[in-house]
Amino acid sequence: MGKRTQIMQVALELFIEQGFHGTSVQMIASRAGMATGSLYRYFHGKEELIRQLYRMSLEMMVDKLYSGVDLNQINFSTYRQLWMNGCTGLQSHHYVLLFKELYERSPFLTAQDKQWAQGCWKPLELFFQSGIDKGLFRAIPPCVLAALSLATVQSVMHEHKIYDFELTDGVKEQMAAASWKAILADNLDQSGSKE
Repeated sequence: MGKRTQIMQVALELFIEQGFHGTSVQMIASRAGMATGSLYRYFHGKEELIRQLYRMSLEMMVDKLYSGVDLNQINFSTYRQLWMNGCTGLQSHHYVLLFKELYERSPFLTAQDKQWAQGCWKPLELFFQSGIDKGLFRAIPPCVLAALSLATVQSVMHEHKIYDFELTDGVKEQMAAASWKAILADNLDQSGSKE
């Protein structure tokens, strides 16, 4: 692992543990096993490090979400793969989502960050918009469709941490199907055919 990557990993852990204001550059450097001044060879300061971590986290999330998915195919099979990718990605990289949420709720989030993030989510937005245009999905903004459907992955993973239930493949399949049904146009059945 390179030094820059090590700094980012250490900083990510500290920011999640201590928050942005509770984490100092000195703490990051110390945990990374380096002098504070050495950290500035890799990042201009804490704010740049935080912003780079946000971008890395979001890129990692969308890479995992879109992996092996053809977003031009607007159907349950594609949606199911997105949902399962999200579930698998969050199980193995939950800290990435925690950091993303921490950043997006902080004063560090800028208009430029929002615009950049919207670009990352654009393929998903187009998937939902295509479904709306075809009459498959409810005619509500694509970002709301994403919240109604794929954001359920985040909710399920949170509940899994709080409550003692087994997150089996069967439960995941039922959740993917239920969240798909939530976004279908009112006159369609589970398969997307008219009732």
